[in-house]
Amino acid sequence: MKNCVRVLILLAVLVPISLFGQTDTVDVKDFFDQSGGGGGGSLNAAVTARINAGTLSNTVFRLKPYGLYVLNATIVVPAGKRLTIVAADPGTTQLTAPPMICWTPTGGIDRTYNFNCFGDIYLKNIWLLYADTNTDGAGTQVGTNLEISTDTTDNLNIAEFENVIIDYANIASGGGAITVSATHARLKFTNCYFRNLTDTHFRYYGRPVSFRFNTTGYHIDSITFENCTIANVGYMLMQEGGEYADTVRINHCTILNTVMFTLESGWWNWLSVTNSIFVNPFMFGHFGNETSTPNGGALNIDSVGTANFNFSVPFTDAQRHILFANNSYYIEKWLTDYMAPKGPNNPTGGNVYSDTASFANLPRPQPMMSEKTKSFFNNKAAFPYMSMLNNYDSTNPGFLIPPTNIEAIKDFLLRKWTDNSDVNWAFDPHSDVTQSWPMNEQLRYTNATLKTAGMGGFPLGDLYRWWGSQPQIYQDWKAQSAAERQAIMNMLTNGVTGVEEVSEVPREYTLSQNFPNPFNPATQIEYSLPVKGRVSLRVYNLLGMEVATLVEGEQAADHRQGQQVHPVQQADDQHDARDPRHLRLELGAVHDGVPVARELERGREQDVAREDQVVGDVVQDDEALAGARVRPEDIGGVGLAEPLDQRSEVQGQTDQECGRDELEHPPVHEHVSLS
Repeated sequence: MKNCVRVLILLAVLVPISLFGQTDTVDVKDFFDQSGGGGGGSLNAAVTARINAGTLSNTVFRLKPYGLYVLNATIVVPAGKRLTIVAADPGTTQLTAPPMICWTPTGGIDRTYNFNCFGDIYLKNIWLLYADTNTDGAGTQVGTNLEISTDTTDNLNIAEFENVIIDYANIASGGGAITVSATHARLKFTNCYFRNLTDTHFRYYGRPVSFRFNTTGYHIDSITFENCTIANVGYMLMQEGGEYADTVRINHCTILNTVMFTLESGWWNWLSVTNSIFVNPFMFGHFGNETSTPNGGALNIDSVGTANFNFSVPFTDAQRHILFANNSYYIEKWLTDYMAPKGPNNPTGGNVYSDTASFANLPRPQPMMSEKTKSFFNNKAAFPYMSMLNNYDSTNPGFLIPPTNIEAIKDFLLRKWTDNSDVNWAFDPHSDVTQSWPMNEQLRYTNATLKTAGMGGFPLGDLYRWWGSQPQIYQDWKAQSAAERQAIMNMLTNGVTGVEEVSEVPREYTLSQNFPNPFNPATQIEYSLPVKGRVSLRVYNLLGMEVATLVEGEQAADHRQGQQVHPVQQADDQHDARDPRHLRLELGAVHDGVPVARELERGREQDVAREDQVVGDVVQDDEALAGARVRPEDIGGVGLAEPLDQRSEVQGQTDQECGRDELEHPPVHEHVSLS
């Protein structure tokens, strides 16, 4: 019966507020319309007039395409009332851009909230810019948020956002772009884009949805993200202080560049994460010794009653329903290289912090989820309604034009790892405040596997925003979306027998940078094999002396792991070669009797023969070793491998994250591979 009631509640939340019967439409003049009623504050004046007339709930406020609506005060939605603001569907030209709502630059105005909703709110085809404007259009980021405040009339707040761009929000008053200060709230985001929620100082602020810091007693009954994109944020969803969401549904979302938690914390009751793409989650990284447990970049689950879940809830672990299915996860090479210290195998990576940090203080990439979290899915007897299946770990989607300001992100991370100073790491913020349309990014992707990896054979990620050049994809998905949602609900409600993880078969031979490097006492090595064959993976010191053979034998095509060895136990005490940062790696593979990667081994032998030039030559050789794309025409022949850093993702070439091999003493547990 409880499950039936929950399904009915969810279905009720999915009913658009727009169906509740509007009786009047008001066309609101924008800032540039001087024919009367335009200028700054025109939206404020239109809403206030309807509040005073007692007709707010029966009014639709319609904004003009490419209109600019400058707020001169907070728009307050009274308890028991509903505010509805809409615009026409945006087109592909500047004149058909969504209308933008932003703040006036005039001083002396309280900008704590752009909207404070004691009642309900519905926005469609609107661009919310969390900044002001000025005469030259430069704009300034403003600490403001859309507040969901307790509705004292029925103790329930409903907020629905359809094709809304929520842009350039920072810490504001210690919450999120959408801040929940309500005892019961139901939120739904459809086809929305949370863009550049970047705080220049705090790594953990800039959140699409959040409770406010240091509050208690507030609660989200249900929250849905479907066909949404979340790019350049601190968190995606924040739960703290015993405040959490009962039901969280994430479907067909594209999530790129989160500084810390994507989903925080691990207090899930009913949670489904499906058909979504995670790229560069938790960029701040994992810190700790060999036995510390990472949070995980995509998902973390804590057990009820433990230190991280020490408040009272009306459910037990056995009653929790969690589904993680048909998702992909990837951390881009520029980020893993930047985290790792510069060295022979990472000549263009590293930074002034990582190059000298101890292992415990070295940032490491977060796995998709920790072994602790995986243990919930792997124990059906104890947790019958927790299911994980059809997920693609270490799989690069190959975004066409990602909204990633790489150098600014590197700068921001380094400052957070060191002096905690400030810098703006947003992607192209000038186009935000000037309302440039269409936007400059394109998160459609090239990976053929992920294009059919979703339920029903649809692409993973946000289908609405990024597949516009192929509109039939979204229309076909929409036609079957009700059946898909029901299938997800069935899996979530009843659980799925078994745990199935998919690790994409590599397309090439690769041997990636060992991480960390330098290292003491442990490092991790990544390599992959596109076909079955005999493999030799060895470690050499600076002088070309073999330190250890990690793998020697036949292996199937896959992301692979080797054996464990202390990295310096066989080093020559008379040479600096015992410095672990000078260790070198070799991958040789034999397929059908042909040494497909023999050029890599030959280069090593040539370099170590000239000891007086060994350092420079090793660096050159390791550039090939760390990023080798062996072309089919090179198999069994003569020729150098093509460096991965010359790839073009726009042209459909994608580098592969490889399986991790570990050199350990004692064993390192912080890395998790779901392959």
